[in-house]
Amino acid sequence: MPELLYEKKGHIAFIRLNRPKSLNAINRSLANELIKVWIDFSEDKNLWVAILSGEGKSFCAGADVKEMERGKWEFRQSLLFGDNPIGPSNYKVWKPIIAATQGHVNGAGLWLALETDIRISADNTLFGTREARANVPVLVAPFLSDYLPRGIATEILFTAKPITAQRGYQLGLVNKIVSEDQLMIEATNKAEEICDCGPLSVWASKELFLRTRDMDYQSALSLVEHIAPPVWNSEDSIEAKQAFIEKRKPTWQLK
Repeated sequence: MPELLYEKKGHIAFIRLNRPKSLNAINRSLANELIKVWIDFSEDKNLWVAILSGEGKSFCAGADVKEMERGKWEFRQSLLFGDNPIGPSNYKVWKPIIAATQGHVNGAGLWLALETDIRISADNTLFGTREARANVPVLVAPFLSDYLPRGIATEILFTAKPITAQRGYQLGLVNKIVSEDQLMIEATNKAEEICDCGPLSVWASKELFLRTRDMDYQSALSLVEHIAPPVWNSEDSIEAKQAFIEKRKPTWQLK
């Protein structure tokens, strides 16, 4: 049975972690498959948005403890930030990604969820890090405050206790909470909403959003000047204006 399911339906890529007996804990083979999928998704012009989910009871319980090195650990072995990291941002994936989460979203699984752009969560979702219980530093600690208030982030880091989907929604971590049986339906609906918009515009906006976070004002403007004009002057932009005048949906050609 494949550890990662990758299906293309229209303009939507469905990426599903498939180790349900291990709560979709990430081992090296799954990590390698995930990297291949991010690259393929990024390069396939017919794919405009992806939904990342997990088979079974949980989205992802983190790294597979059974595979962890028992000897000396090296940072470059890290699934998150080592030589072969699993996050899509490492592979210049400027297309939007939706996380459909349920059950445990821990450690490496939490980082995967944070690396997505929109999070739809089942009401049984728990977000957290359990590394402190194993006396392991939380590698995502420097970045948690980008997604959560400082006090909440440090509480999660220091107590190893997760927060619920409801708390995540209150804090802006989660976009919408649904029942588990509606999870993929809602995620697909959101993906289809994104596909109604101009792909070139969406991709450029995501690239600008991510790449300018650590830039000063002038550097950010310079990047905007580089990325925006080709999209603004594209055939799809002309088509969008014409479709508005004619009161119809535009037909996107990625030109």
